[in-house]
Amino acid sequence: MTRDEIVAAIRRNADAIKGKGVSKLGIFGSRTRDDYPPASDIDVLVEVEPAVSFSLLNLIDVEQIIEEATGLQAQATVRRSISPHLAHQIADDFLEIF
Repeated sequence: MTRDEIVAAIRRNADAIKGKGVSKLGIFGSRTRDDYPPASDIDVLVEVEPAVSFSLLNLIDVEQIIEEATGLQAQATVRRSISPHLAHQIADDFLEIF
């Protein structure tokens, strides 16, 4: 599945993902750079509003929505939980979807 196909599939499911508490979502890593091996997953970064109750179960739900939409394994991370070092590393290939 190409980067554009992944983006389209996630956008088609944006309402369901937002229903889990996500305000912004983007992908990064090899799938955005188009240099991935066949078994590569989708690296997802989500943002939630501070006042929203968002748990690990919500994050797993988001991964499952993306996996069902794309047929690829998803690895989601919440933006507020990443280190500044990691944020800097992913900045170059981060692609905001919504």
